[in-house]
Amino acid sequence: MHAKCVIQNNDEAGIRPNKTYLALANEVGGSSNLSYSEKDVRNFITSNLRCADGNVDVKEMISYFMRMKYINLNFFYAVDVDEANQFKSALWVDARCRTSYEYYGDVVSFDTTYTRNKHGLPFASFVGVNHHGKSTLLGCALMGNEKIRCFEWVFKQWLRCMGSSLQAIITDQCKSMFGAIKNVLPDTRHRWCIWHIMKKIPHKLRIYARYKEIDDRMHGTVWNVRSVESFEKDWSVFINEFNLERNIWLSDLYDERQMWVPIYFQGEFWAGMRSTQRSESMHAFYGGYLHCKSGLVQFVHQYDSVLGNKEQKELEDDAVDSKGVVPCSSSTTIERQFQQQYMLYGEPRSWNNIVKFDPSTHKIRCECNMFASRGILCCHCLAVYFYYEVDRVPSCYVLPRWSKNVQRKHTFIKSSHDEKRSDESHNLFKRMCTHFFNVAQKFMTCEEEAAVLHSGLDELRAKLVDYRVNLGSRSVPNTDNNMLTQFDPACIASDIQGPSKVATKGQPRLKRLGSELDASIKRSMRRKKNNPPQVNNGAINPNIVAVPALSMNESHGNDEFLSLLHSFRHS
Repeated sequence: MHAKCVIQNNDEAGIRPNKTYLALANEVGGSSNLSYSEKDVRNFITSNLRCADGNVDVKEMISYFMRMKYINLNFFYAVDVDEANQFKSALWVDARCRTSYEYYGDVVSFDTTYTRNKHGLPFASFVGVNHHGKSTLLGCALMGNEKIRCFEWVFKQWLRCMGSSLQAIITDQCKSMFGAIKNVLPDTRHRWCIWHIMKKIPHKLRIYARYKEIDDRMHGTVWNVRSVESFEKDWSVFINEFNLERNIWLSDLYDERQMWVPIYFQGEFWAGMRSTQRSESMHAFYGGYLHCKSGLVQFVHQYDSVLGNKEQKELEDDAVDSKGVVPCSSSTTIERQFQQQYMLYGEPRSWNNIVKFDPSTHKIRCECNMFASRGILCCHCLAVYFYYEVDRVPSCYVLPRWSKNVQRKHTFIKSSHDEKRSDESHNLFKRMCTHFFNVAQKFMTCEEEAAVLHSGLDELRAKLVDYRVNLGSRSVPNTDNNMLTQFDPACIASDIQGPSKVATKGQPRLKRLGSELDASIKRSMRRKKNNPPQVNNGAINPNIVAVPALSMNESHGNDEFLSLLHSFRHS
């Protein structure tokens, strides 16, 4: 039972089976003292903790949603099925996340990623920015595909859940996302991730002889302009100078310039976001919990762990703010960003930014629009304040968005965790183990006290055995029961079938660049292994490599291999 509890806890925490097995072996002084192998651990996880059957998997997931709704009525979930009653998509939002949307739903990054579950369903997450300037989870979805209809369903359910539309959303250049947002969220300001666009420059433009100059000029044109008119003029000069009129990629980007060029978003609040890298960083964070072999029910349990971890980190940041030495209304992270700007204004440098300042009201605005987009005063404004001897920042430039003094309702709500997923014997066992550990640690330094404790446990065990014999009519829970609570399928409204396997994006593995080369290398290595070179008894020259004789067919295959290698190098 102890081993089962350790295996389940570690599996939920994302710890690999081999690490779990080593930990269990270390407890008893080596794997030779265990009555089971690492393979047994893996088999236990597969058979007891993961649903191999897709239909059972989806039913267990819906049962999970129902339990979460029972724990907290503010938990939201929606499931989509096709005409054949087969699972397509699901969206769910934890009660704490749902409440935090009131404070952090002004700007959201939305992105999808693959290989986070064994069904290949794309995993979509809504990521916001909290008052510490750090990423916070607002909700997520498992999608049947990445077609426009599926995205529309997700955004419609999001509106149902939150009751209000998104103010601003940032995504990649997915056409289906673009169409769905336009149809379902017409009033939401939509922006494309500039990082995804700029990283394509080498792939799209490296073929040009003056690529280095083109790269530098394009970056300068995108980032350094101060007005829409200036950008459009500089872009035209850039295209003409390098004869890029026929480049379709650049032409399309210019036509869609209002979706990604920073100057078109000046004066708009984006909480410092210009790309979906917050979602990308969350994907790296998910990697410690969510795995490509996860079934649906295991996936939602692992997502529970993600929420709990993010909640804990936010509480830790709040605690750091509350212990701040210098009184400040903003959180520590935002305060540091302000301090960076404060330090910059004093450095000797030449600035060309235009700052408008009203000496009577102390209102100020810089053409860099840092305050408008990030909610933090720039060094240019601070330099002007310093020049006019303004020693107190007006309250209108201290946003409640970043304040640590605002009482936010979601901080009083704990993330919903599936406390009933284990059977009662498992929960009782964990509580007793905790009690035993706490008792044992008080008497571990003295051999005599430890002996008394061992003797007392033996006497107590003997009494309990006698007690059980006297109450033979009482049924004893079987410790070998499945550790996951099994629910009656009748409690589910409809008999939903498991999802179909979703094909991932990109070229199939067998059609990717160099796949034929890899296959030829493997064939060549296999031939060498099956036909090792004959070595004479005499001295061997270390500079000479023995090559086995090739038959006509082998020679032809080798020529084909060399030809492939040559073409691969050139490509």
